[in-house]
Amino acid sequence: MNTEYIDLKIEAKIISKIANHRLMIRDLFRSRHKVSFPELQINQINHHVSELRTWMRIAERLDKTNVMPYETYYAKQLTK
Repeated sequence: MNTEYIDLKIEAKIISKIANHRLMIRDLFRSRHKVSFPELQINQINHHVSELRTWMRIAERLDKTNVMPYETYYAKQLTK
């Protein structure tokens, strides 16, 4: 197995995780007043925010430049 294939798989995984958590946060914020137990909803939002921060920090660590990592940029473009 070559390292380029592994790097592409890692990049795809980071993009999908960032995009997924951004969409989940957006959906939970839209429906936060429609649920019976709002405290459970805020716990889910906090979880997805925490996971999003984690994956964005991983993307920053892998991309050693000072600009926005490609994975973060691409995930934002996918979830506009």
